[in-house]
Amino acid sequence: MQTSEYRNDNSFVLVNKNVLTGTQECIFGDHADNACPDVSDDQGRGKVIFFDFEQLELVLKRYHRGGLLGRLIKNTYLFNGLQRTRMWQEFHLLAKMRDKGLPVPRPVAARCTRHSAFGYQGELIIERIPNARTLAEILSEESLPDNVWQNIGLIIRRFHENCIDHTDLNACNIMLNTNGQIFLIDFDKCCERKQASKDWRANNLARLKRSLNKWSSRETGFNFQSKNWNMLLSGYQTSRQQLSKGMQGQSKAGRLAS
Repeated sequence: MQTSEYRNDNSFVLVNKNVLTGTQECIFGDHADNACPDVSDDQGRGKVIFFDFEQLELVLKRYHRGGLLGRLIKNTYLFNGLQRTRMWQEFHLLAKMRDKGLPVPRPVAARCTRHSAFGYQGELIIERIPNARTLAEILSEESLPDNVWQNIGLIIRRFHENCIDHTDLNACNIMLNTNGQIFLIDFDKCCERKQASKDWRANNLARLKRSLNKWSSRETGFNFQSKNWNMLLSGYQTSRQQLSKGMQGQSKAGRLAS
């Protein structure tokens, strides 16, 4: 993936040159502000907006804080170098994962805007995964067969085999499209580990299980049971030989262009 960076007054922009030609900071303009926002509050650490740009279906995320601190300082972060900003890190992590053949959205552009000597705000634009819904949305309407749960476990294992720590793995950050492909999204504050220790892997899985249990407890008819989790774990615990076959199958099902 080829990228370029440029500056415009107090804004720094990072673009995927395989998608955009030139600077095209207008991609962050009014058309995005006036687009349809995602009405869910469970889609991750940011306000998500869907919009079209030059025949592309895109998603813009504005970064904001969660929890108690987010009530005091909503969307401003301490600036400690451009490469350490949240949107720069997520953009580059997405690019690296796609180079590894992992099923994640294609990063399109990121912008960091300095509002003071010490603070910044920012946005990230990715390509929208077509014909896809979150795992939470699907389970709110229907149950999934055992093989799909196993495939979800297999996909998570692929990320772990590549030392990708998804620190906010939950039912809204797993997406399935109508072709049966499975994607992970929302990698804010996630990272590539240098060592594949078991602790962070277990934490990812535990966070996902808590998310599914939370949805199940608060929404009547949510289609998640203990046997579904066991199927997910059986897919996750697959052998390396089976994992390799699964990776090839997912790639054949529809490898995305960089």
